[in-house]
Amino acid sequence: MIHRGPDRPGLGVLEALGAASLWGSSGIFSVHLFRQGVSPGAVGLYRPLLALVFLAVLLAIFRPQAFRIDRAGLRVLLVAGGLTVGLFQLAYQLSIDAVGVPATVALLFLAPALVVASAGPILGEWPTRRRVFLAGIVVAGVWLSVLGADRVTPAFGASGVFWGLGAAVGYAGYTLLGRYAARRWGPLQTVLYSTAGGCVILAVAVPLLAAPAAPPSTVPAWGLLAAYALVTITVAQILFYDALTRAEASRVSIAAAAEPVVAAVLATLLLGQGLEPMGWVGLGLVVAGVAGVATDRARS
Repeated sequence: MIHRGPDRPGLGVLEALGAASLWGSSGIFSVHLFRQGVSPGAVGLYRPLLALVFLAVLLAIFRPQAFRIDRAGLRVLLVAGGLTVGLFQLAYQLSIDAVGVPATVALLFLAPALVVASAGPILGEWPTRRRVFLAGIVVAGVWLSVLGADRVTPAFGASGVFWGLGAAVGYAGYTLLGRYAARRWGPLQTVLYSTAGGCVILAVAVPLLAAPAAPPSTVPAWGLLAAYALVTITVAQILFYDALTRAEASRVSIAAAAEPVVAAVLATLLLGQGLEPMGWVGLGLVVAGVAGVATDRARS
């Protein structure tokens, strides 16, 4: 059965912007958790696990039918969805720990270019030249905003580049998969079972690739991690996957690139890390690209 949102791509863009606004707080959450002694591996594992618990409870109360899914959907989401979610969650945290938030954001937001390049052959959603141009504008804007961060010097070590690119591939992967899966099995089912698959994969991968994932040792750290999970996975992913039922993957991916704009504002307000003129030019390009894709017409 095809689960397709109403033909309102503009609403899909708004939902993607909502998800991006929530994701914009991710770097601040991670930095504060690292400062409280929570390892990147622990954040990568327990964050989606808590999000899965929140999601399961909410669905059990308000949408119990969302647990129903056919065997094909279960296999696709647990395996393919789990791989993309697991790769992103682990690579994102390890990249932040290795090279910091600015460099991680720069590498992560190569993802819109990957989605635009892959959506045609994988999904049959061939982008217009204007869409390709907008993706380039957004990626350039993200890099300018990162390089123009005040008192922040991005560092690009080998391990940081590896994990940052891994996060970009994971992000692009679950965007493409989400476009395919959310329209067939529903956005709630896609979030639920791909997150569940990701948790299983992370439980195996984290002890092998990262330091032992010791859980947080204090109540404030658990509270911060729970808020991180609820805001940036449970709520944000529902918005993101529902957006993918309404608009093409490339459009949603470019719109979600508003995340660095939110991150820069929060860093300015909460961390005292403003932007130099080049950074503000970069954010202006991101805003222009997102505004352009919001008015871009779909191509059959």
